[in-house]
Amino acid sequence: MRNSVEELIEVAEDSPATSSVIPSDGTPKTIARVKYEVLTENPYRYTEREFFKVVHFDIRGRRDLKIESYNIKRAALVRQFGWGIHRSVNGTLALIPMESPRYKELQGMVAVKKTKAYRTKGNR
Repeated sequence: MRNSVEELIEVAEDSPATSSVIPSDGTPKTIARVKYEVLTENPYRYTEREFFKVVHFDIRGRRDLKIESYNIKRAALVRQFGWGIHRSVNGTLALIPMESPRYKELQGMVAVKKTKAYRTKGNR
């Protein structure tokens, strides 16, 4: 599925992060760490639905989850860890550090839709 517009999902307004932070690499890996690894190892490879399938079905082996209701704007990466997500015109995703020149460039581009991640506290 193709989007007609690029989108930058910006870090949540109430995020505690002042710069991007890599989620800790514990055992077992946190969901945030798995998502971070998938997006950094495969920039612009997956659409949002494909991304959630890879993370939850393929890597975590959790086929019982209803991923069609999942939303990338709820991900801890954009809510807590200081990462923006760029959605290309093809609908594929890439992580962008909030302190990077690319993040600032995307914020300044008129043709790029800007959407804030869901707030970390409260409903949205």
